[in-house]
Amino acid sequence: MADGHLTRMLLDGTVSHRGGQQFVNGKGFAGDGFEEVHRIEPHGFASHPVKGGIAAILSARNNRDSAYAFGGENPELRPDLPSGGTAIYDHAGNIVSIVAADIRIVHSAKVHIIAPEIVLEGQVKLGGPDADRPASASGTVDTGGFVDTSNPATMVLMK
Repeated sequence: MADGHLTRMLLDGTVSHRGGQQFVNGKGFAGDGFEEVHRIEPHGFASHPVKGGIAAILSARNNRDSAYAFGGENPELRPDLPSGGTAIYDHAGNIVSIVAADIRIVHSAKVHIIAPEIVLEGQVKLGGPDADRPASASGTVDTGGFVDTSNPATMVLMK
């Protein structure tokens, strides 16, 4: 590459944001120090890289003031995915993964969905994949004293 220099940088965890752009600090593998390197990400995706991440650095030869960082993944945190798998994950073990026919959301404390309308289409299982008892059974009486005559929750199963 005649006009530029490509190298790797070990991120030190320093990240700053200015004007909708992100800047990172770290050390090159030849001992070079990099500060305030503009980190580029694709449209619609935002992340905050952690210490130990590795980024590719592209800079104009002999002008490190115009360096750009790409990536920044920490190899110790990367999930093991099968061929074709995709995941969004963080440093705390939370993950949204798309693998074959499954979409999984795993969070350590809570999953919070906010929308004016939430549509679930298909069978819903409360309590685990082996739930098999309808959540509402025809003929039962609810806390308001109403008898369920139509059994509207036949697609909602629980343990």
